[in-house]
Amino acid sequence: MYRFQIKQKDRSKILSVFHLLVGLIFVLDLLHVHGYKRKDWIFSSVYTISCVFIFLAVLFHRKILRDIPRHMSLLLFESALLLGGAIYFWSKGVSFVAFSHGILAGIIILFWIYLKRIANGETIMVSEESIIFPGLSGNRIIEWTELTNVIKKFDLLSFDFKNNKLVQVEVVNADDIGEDEFNEFCRHQLRKAMRNDAE
Repeated sequence: MYRFQIKQKDRSKILSVFHLLVGLIFVLDLLHVHGYKRKDWIFSSVYTISCVFIFLAVLFHRKILRDIPRHMSLLLFESALLLGGAIYFWSKGVSFVAFSHGILAGIIILFWIYLKRIANGETIMVSEESIIFPGLSGNRIIEWTELTNVIKKFDLLSFDFKNNKLVQVEVVNADDIGEDEFNEFCRHQLRKAMRNDAE
């Protein structure tokens, strides 16, 4: 069995932009807070402090949000604030805004789960029986009969499917596995799968 670690993309810039957009949503929420009751003041205070914190985190993201776990902590904080905003606006009778805040909090939590899942990296496993690809909802098992070619060239794995789909994946541990040995293993498995298909 061969294991390949997929090269992770740097998601810190897009996460910083996402945090900025959530901060702008909080500013819009603050502009629509009307009333002088105690809960209005508490909501306004918490959101104002949170907005300042989020904008500072985005401005100084290289120092504050150096790695993905810190981004993930901020995502959980933002989802908790959005749920709090949903409860606040629901109590004010603004159900559409409350519903949209609840949906956005749910999306952030799903995104957090996805980031948590890929935090240790995604792995492609190539065995004699099948190839296992990581996916969003679970691993995808690809049988050798679905493929026409599998090639490893330097740090790039190429999977050519019978339906003319081509998947290329950049891997980080490509030097650990011999290129000629792996390509010969794949050719052997493809020939074996073609013989089994013909029978």
